Amino acid sequence: MGRHVQVEVLDVAAVDQMAGKVEAAAARQEMSDEVRLWREENPAIETHSHGFSFAVVGETLMYLHTAPDGMIIPHASYPDGTEKVYTDHLHAEAAYG
Repeated sequence: MGRHVQVEVLDVAAVDQMAGKVEAAAARQEMSDEVRLWREENPAIETHSHGFSFAVVGETLMYLHTAPDGMIIPHASYPDGTEKVYTDHLHAEAAYG
């Protein structure tokens, strides 16, 4: 299964708010079991190598990674192999041209 990346450009405040929600969900006590189960059910799905704060939201594995300048970037991995990256315009241009 191939990985298909989609970039969702949001304003910085929206990216920060989303990152906070992912962090809060990842901190829930039962979340490590939910993430483990999601990964077992979707073994072909790879996440960013520097990902952290993993959380399952519905059918989606959400997680964060840190951009080189320190901005926290939310990601969403879907069972079909789609990866959505939520970032601001500046980071989208720098990473994806």
